[in-house]
Amino acid sequence: MIVGIAVTLFILSLGLFTVGVSVSFLVKPSEVKLAFIRPLSVATTYASIVGVVTGLALTLTRISWELEGSPGALDKALLLGGISESLVPSIIGFALLTVAWIAVSFGMRKHI
Repeated sequence: MIVGIAVTLFILSLGLFTVGVSVSFLVKPSEVKLAFIRPLSVATTYASIVGVVTGLALTLTRISWELEGSPGALDKALLLGGISESLVPSIIGFALLTVAWIAVSFGMRKHI
């Protein structure tokens, strides 16, 4: 659980930094800022994907521990809850990327 929270906080901070640079580009467009936003966006995208994979791995690990302790039926609520929580990092990351690129698009409009 702590690993998932740490990954999510990293994605949140990286995404907010990307939004900050994008808003800076919106206020005063320059090629240097635009060139910096592109790799930040890629990094946020990859971090979001890693967050989902980490969440799924933690969910499957927890399910295996549950099955090992009691050879009964699989707890479907635990599985579905884990999968839904695994998607949170991607939701945060991609939502922040959307805001960032909207700011870039308005900055490009000012730049032209």
